[in-house]
Amino acid sequence: MYLDHGEKHQHFMSFTYKAKSWHKPQQCYSKVESTGLGMNIRHFSSNLPQKDARKIYFDFYVKRGDSSENRIKEVKNMCFSDRLSNHSFLANFFRLMMSSLAYEMFLLLKQKIKKTRFEVAKKWLISSIRTYLLKVGATIKITKRRIYYQLSKSFVYKGLFREIITQ
Repeated sequence: MYLDHGEKHQHFMSFTYKAKSWHKPQQCYSKVESTGLGMNIRHFSSNLPQKDARKIYFDFYVKRGDSSENRIKEVKNMCFSDRLSNHSFLANFFRLMMSSLAYEMFLLLKQKIKKTRFEVAKKWLISSIRTYLLKVGATIKITKRRIYYQLSKSFVYKGLFREIITQ
């Protein structure tokens, strides 16, 4: 254990459990971890046919949590949906809808980036997309028939930008 060797120890177990409110027993899993901060115990239930507790924990439970937590963090921090500071419900609701719309637009942009040949960009978060693709210097010229834009000569991702807008 941790006290003996100075390293964390994990133990996984699988068991059947029926809570009073459940109509039938469920397959449940536990992860017991001993760390320098004390015991870390996690319990969860699953209807997956797989019985190996360690495999279910890492292949399903951890990945599910990581992906949903990261999406929530993106909406909150990178689309500023946590800024609902107005006293009016409708104003806050409108602001939240605008944040949700911005998030959906970033997801569409991410899908377009995945279709390009730029491997580095395929791993970008919303904050990176905003910094590297949208916060760039450009000159815009508007005529009667067209709108022209000229990107900065030092814009590193000019090729990626062109590839995205020509899809």
